[in-house]
Amino acid sequence: MLAGRRTMNENEALPEGITGAMILDDAVAFSKQVVWMPDEMHDVLVLAAMASHTIDSFTTIFRILALSYAGESGKSTLLRTLMMLGWNPWKSKPTSYALRSRFNDREKPMVIIDEIGTIYGKDGMKTPPPEVDSMIKEGYEKNATFSISRQGVNEDLSCYCVAAFGGLRKAVPDDVWSRCIVFRMHAVPEGISLLDSLDDDTQALAKPHAQRMHQWARQNSEEISRTFKNFRAPHKKFRARMRQIWGSLYAVALVAGGDYPERFMSAFKMLALDASEEIILTGAQMVLRDTAKLFTSTGNQRMFAKDIMENLREISGIDLYETLSDRGFGMLMTEALGATQSMDIDNQRARGYHAKPVIAAWRNLEAILEPPDEQDEEADEFDTMFEVTEITEPVAAKSNGRARQPA
Repeated sequence: MLAGRRTMNENEALPEGITGAMILDDAVAFSKQVVWMPDEMHDVLVLAAMASHTIDSFTTIFRILALSYAGESGKSTLLRTLMMLGWNPWKSKPTSYALRSRFNDREKPMVIIDEIGTIYGKDGMKTPPPEVDSMIKEGYEKNATFSISRQGVNEDLSCYCVAAFGGLRKAVPDDVWSRCIVFRMHAVPEGISLLDSLDDDTQALAKPHAQRMHQWARQNSEEISRTFKNFRAPHKKFRARMRQIWGSLYAVALVAGGDYPERFMSAFKMLALDASEEIILTGAQMVLRDTAKLFTSTGNQRMFAKDIMENLREISGIDLYETLSDRGFGMLMTEALGATQSMDIDNQRARGYHAKPVIAAWRNLEAILEPPDEQDEEADEFDTMFEVTEITEPVAAKSNGRARQPA
């Protein structure tokens, strides 16, 4: 059994000027040193870890499924990274007795099951223990419970918790799959060097990130809760179960600020939408999108074309960027971003691009590709039904269809 309960002073104020976005940025940088996967997955993993520090801010919480079709794909590393950054992780075979003990504590555990096939079988068809099944399937709801018997008296115990699983192929039934954010993991390419997630030094490096995330999340828990209850759906598919699964991460992203709301949406589209719902971009559109992201995330106002290309090539999971020659990449960048301009940066001169036109071009294209979802009339009425405006001209009041004359 591996349990991780930390002592953190959530009442100790963070240094002035430290934002949620800064803390998330640092945690993402750490995550990229440990586990290999696309940037969007790192953003989701760290947002999930942050949300785990304040699960009572939400009425529903996610499940995570790290899935692969072969061994040595990094799914266990992903789960260990979540444990290092998240709150109160508990990795164990969740027997009924163990669950009853752990869920009786004040702080509910983050349940980690490295091989979910031991619960549901390799094909997801095995019948699990009822308490374990309730925790996995129903524990994403804040009011979820399972029953225990103590000295002949039945007692309902909360089973609300963050849960994360690792599995091969179809290791969970459909009703578990539908409650999960699914990370499809792949083997680390040759030549990529990562920190060992089991090494004591790596664990030590993670601890300050977890402490900062805990402090920020607990100190902003009320704002996160209000945001979770009141945000507008950012996408037409962000409804029902999708909102239940992803809503906590979006609320954290909104409160953290910076570019995290936009990064969340990129990740949501990548991980939550199927091929029929996701917009397929051309190579040039991908370059425009990712260069705009690069300028936004770094804050740079201009960059050399060479540096842009090198940064894009480092984005994992995009075969096009890895296979294009430098000449081919240059042609694609010209198609996407236009002609380069000569510029000086840090006593160096080369050809490159300015941030503003690139970001503006991507926003214009994004608005065309994905027009904002129109809110229904009822929602709009609820948003304005309590607003009071000043009348500058006399208006006749009506009663039973007749104009009422002023007294």
